[in-house]
Amino acid sequence: MKHRKILRWGVRLFFLAAAVVFVVGWTGPFWLIRLFPGASPFAVIASSIASQRWLFGLYWAVPPLILIGLALWKGRFFCRWICPLGTVYAVSSSFSAKRQVLRHSINGYLFWTIIAASVVGFPLLLLLDPLSTFNRWGPLARGLSSPALLIPLLLVPLFFLLGFLQPYLWCVRICPLGYFFEFLGKMRRQGWPKKGSKPDRLRREIVVGIFLGAPLGLAARRLRLRSPDDGPLPVLPPGAIDQAGFSANCSRCYSCVSVCPREVIRVRPLGRSTLTQAFQPELDTDRAACSPRCNRCSQVCPTAALLPLTLEEKRRRQIGLAQVRREACLAWTNTHACMLCEMECPYAAIDAEQRPDGLPSPVVNEDACRGCGACQTVCPGNELGKAISVQGVDPQRELP
Repeated sequence: MKHRKILRWGVRLFFLAAAVVFVVGWTGPFWLIRLFPGASPFAVIASSIASQRWLFGLYWAVPPLILIGLALWKGRFFCRWICPLGTVYAVSSSFSAKRQVLRHSINGYLFWTIIAASVVGFPLLLLLDPLSTFNRWGPLARGLSSPALLIPLLLVPLFFLLGFLQPYLWCVRICPLGYFFEFLGKMRRQGWPKKGSKPDRLRREIVVGIFLGAPLGLAARRLRLRSPDDGPLPVLPPGAIDQAGFSANCSRCYSCVSVCPREVIRVRPLGRSTLTQAFQPELDTDRAACSPRCNRCSQVCPTAALLPLTLEEKRRRQIGLAQVRREACLAWTNTHACMLCEMECPYAAIDAEQRPDGLPSPVVNEDACRGCGACQTVCPGNELGKAISVQGVDPQRELP
């Protein structure tokens, strides 16, 4: 028994080290950053059901299928031997006072609530996926931290500390992925429980999940994402179908934040978020522009939040629309011949309108603007701020 425990800890620490390399220190092909959060069958299934499309292909389907196979063979084998988050929580749980912070397991109710919400198109609480949770440390390690990013990261230290009170609180009582693995293992060994048998708890979990998830998912879909006071729409990464679908299917793994070479994708500030948009990634076009030669974010998204785009598809994608504030524009308000936005635009979407004094002033060609933010990045503006800014569009569309 002692040798088995030593072996398990050795295997656990090996996979934890491998996960840290993937999430924090990976310097290989950028697209492999998707491998870790994309291995979760829970996130893949919920997102596929919600989007009504299978986006993962044969290659990306292999990791979640392997974990499903392990669950059919040994139930929570992944949790006990491989899961890096489980290993982190096992450290504090080894020194637990064995108190009861949460007496009853809620993981089954959470799992079926999320699945039921996915059926109606809005997979609530997808951010609870443990592999996505662990993956959030990637941007922090790359120096891309922000107050909005740190809040989702608090899940890990919170349950690590709670482990000193109640062992494996997250793993046993809350984790929806661990519940799914346990469910698969029981189905293989015991089959579907007969009516009146002890495992009637499963039926209760499913029924409660349906009665909670379906109406909550429908309410979230129909709930207005924004009010007039919420400001302009956020500029979402290229590949987002619409604002609501992106907010719902994004598991907040932040792979897109990690791979963005210009660091233009950031976590949305809390003060500008509605409930469904909380902690989602978006483009900060005030700090940088989205390069027409890059499609990395759409290639690493492990869910249906971002459709995978080729470079040509990405170049045709309108993710936002620039707008000129004439009262803040040097060319419109002064005698300065400033057309930096026209010179910087990679899509020739800024036209010059002649003023009566003959000086050119910028106007946006809405049928050519992709919303990349190059104009906003270089705009000098005046005391009123930048004269040109990009707002998100809903939905994104392809331009000729």
